[in-house]
Amino acid sequence: MGRSDPHIMPWYKHHIKPEGKVALLGFRDNNVFEGDLYDQHLGNWDINSEWELSQKYDTIICTRCAYFAKDVDDFIKRCYINLNKGGRLYIDFGLGDHWRFEKYKVGWIKDGEQEYAYGEDNFLWSTVWDENFTEHPHFKVFEENIKKLGYDDVKAAIYDEVPSILELKSMSEYFNIAYDMMTLWEEAPQLYIIIFGEKK
Repeated sequence: MGRSDPHIMPWYKHHIKPEGKVALLGFRDNNVFEGDLYDQHLGNWDINSEWELSQKYDTIICTRCAYFAKDVDDFIKRCYINLNKGGRLYIDFGLGDHWRFEKYKVGWIKDGEQEYAYGEDNFLWSTVWDENFTEHPHFKVFEENIKKLGYDDVKAAIYDEVPSILELKSMSEYFNIAYDMMTLWEEAPQLYIIIFGEKK
C-alpha cells in the first residue's frame, strides 16, 4: 500500500482523534498514533481469536486490519466490550486494488483466488456496507472507475466477492456512527471507508 500512504495518512490524521487511554489493534509501532500496541506479530492479539484486551480503553483504533476478520460482527462486539462508557472506535475497510494482485477484484475472492497480505495464509475476509454509501461522492467516482474493469454493480460485487460483510445498521446497535470515504487511482481503483463509532 506504499503509494497510497501520502494520501491516506493525512486523511487518517484528519478523522482520527484519540482520547484518553488508547489501544492500537493491528499496530506494531507508534509511528502514526500513540497507544498500547496489539498485533498478531507481537503475539498479544489475533483478530480471529476470542480476544480480550488487557484493560478497557477510551479509544480503540484499528486501521488496515479489520478486513482480516472472518466474523466481522464478532469483531465489532469485542471492540464494544473492550471500550469504556462513551468510548471511541475508529476502524476502516477497503475495496479494490489494495494488495497488488494481478487479477483486479472489488472484494477479496474471485475465480478461486482469495487475496492475502503479510503472509500467504493471512487472508482477507470482510468489508462494510450501507445503502447510503452510494450517495457519497468518492463512492460514485469508484463506481464509475471500475466499470472499465467489468463491474457494473458495486453492491453485487461486494456480496459476491466478500465472505463477511458488516452492515452499518447492525453496528449502530452498539455505536453512534459516522463515516467517510476516499477513492484513489483511476487505473486500479481503491476505496477506503473509515468509520467512527461512539459507544452507546
